[in-house]
Amino acid sequence: MAGKTVVVLGGGVGGVVAATRLRRLLGREHRIVLADRSPWHTFAPSFLWVMLGQRSRARISRDLRVLARKGIEVVVDEVTAIDPSDKKVRLGERELSYDYLIVALGAQYSSEEIPGLNLAWTYYHLDGAEGLREELPKFHSGRVVVVVSSLPYKCPAAPYEGALLLDHYFRKRGIRGDVDIRIFTPEPQPLPVAGKAAGQQLIDLLAGREVWYSPGVRLKSIDQQAKKLLFEDGTDAPFDLLIATPVHRVPDVVLAAGLAQPGGWVKVDRETLATEAPGVYAIGDITAIPLANGMMLPKAGVFAHGEAEVVARNIAGEITRGADAHWAFGGQGSCFLETGYGKAAYAVGRFFAEPEPDVVLRQPSFLWHWAKIGFERMWLWRWF
Repeated sequence: MAGKTVVVLGGGVGGVVAATRLRRLLGREHRIVLADRSPWHTFAPSFLWVMLGQRSRARISRDLRVLARKGIEVVVDEVTAIDPSDKKVRLGERELSYDYLIVALGAQYSSEEIPGLNLAWTYYHLDGAEGLREELPKFHSGRVVVVVSSLPYKCPAAPYEGALLLDHYFRKRGIRGDVDIRIFTPEPQPLPVAGKAAGQQLIDLLAGREVWYSPGVRLKSIDQQAKKLLFEDGTDAPFDLLIATPVHRVPDVVLAAGLAQPGGWVKVDRETLATEAPGVYAIGDITAIPLANGMMLPKAGVFAHGEAEVVARNIAGEITRGADAHWAFGGQGSCFLETGYGKAAYAVGRFFAEPEPDVVLRQPSFLWHWAKIGFERMWLWRWF
């Protein structure tokens, strides 16, 4: 059997799992290539802990290049072009042919769509979380605003986690009475895909912690000089410290390849994650997977992980046995929602259920917080 080349673009959760699983399933005559512009994989669920000074960059980062010991060829370079018709990708100045391609590049962050957003703080990347770690001790009184800048955005619980953790942080410092915490979002409720019951649970939790919550407002611009948010409905809101989600969009290289339409995401078969291009699969935040209720599958690492397992197994099956796709992604997922005070809530559900996703939000407890700590340690140990 002639050796095949499988190229995986992106060293996040989906890319690491896909490349590692393929390497375990395929003989060494087959080439597995993992490409990313950065040599470092960082565990994004821990960024909020970095913001609070409870984690360091070194603790939650791993060098992708160590995967070479497993027989994975790691290329640290920018993905500059994807050519599905010729089955080639360009990595920097080199060109690489593939038999199968897994696109796991994630969402590209942007701020240019909203004036003033580029000066907002964010914990959606590691540099931003580290910046907030230095900034928060300087804040002694005033209004902290957490704003969802646009939809969709990954890790739907993160804005609410951030507000709740900041509430605890300022209470520990004894200055919570001098700090007003507010959330603004264009969503109709928290975690809208999870349903009304879960959303109301989170609204009640925010209210109990004196976090002011304003849904259904779309951010138009930010006046950084006046320290004011301006919304599309003509209203505004002042702030002293602003934390925002970045605008999420499909990476330019994916758009240029014709794998997504302008303003959209990559369309895939929701069970196999196959795109319309032969031999090309897309997983994780870069995809848009519609649900029975008309909403989209949330962008979250747990889904990227599950999708990677399915794609890797199906590709390996086709290479080794000539088998059609046997594994199917079922839309199951779960996530932890940190609430402070050493507790976390836990959402778990079947997102492909009909007519609505079947999701349960379990109440905050010490158990779920320690489970998240255990998951962080286990994930980094298992895959590196």
